[in-house]
Amino acid sequence: MLYGYFYWWYGKGFRQAWQVAGFVLEEIADFFSLEGLARTWFAPWKNDVLSSTNLALSDQVKIWEQNLASRLVGFVMRSFVILFTVLLLAVATLLEALLLFVWATLPLVIIALVILAIVWGTG
Repeated sequence: MLYGYFYWWYGKGFRQAWQVAGFVLEEIADFFSLEGLARTWFAPWKNDVLSSTNLALSDQVKIWEQNLASRLVGFVMRSFVILFTVLLLAVATLLEALLLFVWATLPLVIIALVILAIVWGTG
């Protein structure tokens, strides 16, 4: 029975924990739509674009400035969200690495504590 426990813990159980860790990272990236944000990094904010047809040159320049400002706001907002997502992914990766380390060492720690209890209990 003990062999079966260790066989599962370090075999299928560890693979499942690894898959869950990967799934969490994928879900974080998908939730914040990291791929979509990167594709539209310089797109206008909220697709707020004005068009100019048959306007005076001064009005066309004003519209161009407003469109440029909208793109700048979109760039800044998307940059903050991308930075936050990357930081969140880094923290999640570190926590998951710690979790997998604990997963791998926990049975050994339990065995070591039992042995120490036996040794110190008889001394």
